[in-house]
Amino acid sequence: MKRFFQTLIILICTAGAVLALTYAGIDLYGYKQQSERADVICLFGAAVWGDNPSPELEARILWAARLYREGRAPLLFLSGGPTGSNLTESDVMGAVAIEQGVPRSALIFDNAGVTTAQTLINLKRYMQGNALTSCLMVSSPFHMARIMVLARLNRLQAFTCPPAETPVWLSVHQRARAIAREELALFKDLLVFAVSPD
Repeated sequence: MKRFFQTLIILICTAGAVLALTYAGIDLYGYKQQSERADVICLFGAAVWGDNPSPELEARILWAARLYREGRAPLLFLSGGPTGSNLTESDVMGAVAIEQGVPRSALIFDNAGVTTAQTLINLKRYMQGNALTSCLMVSSPFHMARIMVLARLNRLQAFTCPPAETPVWLSVHQRARAIAREELALFKDLLVFAVSPD
């Protein structure tokens, strides 16, 4: 019985250490910026309020539009699913991007990107079908570690480029909750990929 409890304590401590290190890694990765140019910018969706982007999503869109105007990539891949209205997240993102000076011809709408993993699968298919080789990933800082892990698993040449500030990232409480959610989502996505890598 004593050996059982010793083993249990070791397992609990190991699990706690893994969780703590993963949490810290996600947090630190949010600060990473890469300056490479690419073939396409992939913009990940978030909540939409009515027909307008939530503040978090708006920060992502404005940043992606800025990268486009700076010539970092000639295309903007907008990925996001239904919102409960006639518009999808990608529709809303597209409208704001156009307001920010991105031409409609530079926008690719992915209305089926309802999860991070699905967005990356759809992006990979689009890139392969159009002879594109590299992509800039744009989302909230807390989201970037999971995106990049899954991008590598999908063999995408991806570069991380989150906005430096978003409403969630600047709020200590919201940021902690977001990172905790990302941690759980990362473990889930890795498990799913391990079971069905294709």
